[in-house]
Amino acid sequence: MIRQTLSKAERLYHRKLFEELLSSKNSFVKYPLRVVYKESSTPGEFPIRIAISVGKKRFKRANKRNRIKRLIREAYRLYKPTIIPQIEGKFFDILFIYIDNKLPDFRTVNKSVQILMNKIIESEQ
Repeated sequence: MIRQTLSKAERLYHRKLFEELLSSKNSFVKYPLRVVYKESSTPGEFPIRIAISVGKKRFKRANKRNRIKRLIREAYRLYKPTIIPQIEGKFFDILFIYIDNKLPDFRTVNKSVQILMNKIIESEQ
């Protein structure tokens, strides 16, 4: 059973893995999000590990950056039970990058996350 939580093991925080991910050429844009992903070189406890980035250049105040990160995490967390059964034993590292200059609403972020996750699954099959 897939739990609807987002534990530390599901987050991408190792420097080596993060650098490998940033050097990856696989990316998509569904405004206001850009996603960079790759099949993981070191499988972890969970099939998908995520990281989220919101630029300080676009949002000077930390509370706004944190709000956007919270919205993205929540959208991913809600969609995770639908996605994980579809990846069939593969392991992915995913980076969500927020590219807009305005604060989003949850509906926009949720729709973007779902479309991007579906594109990742389609491109890897």
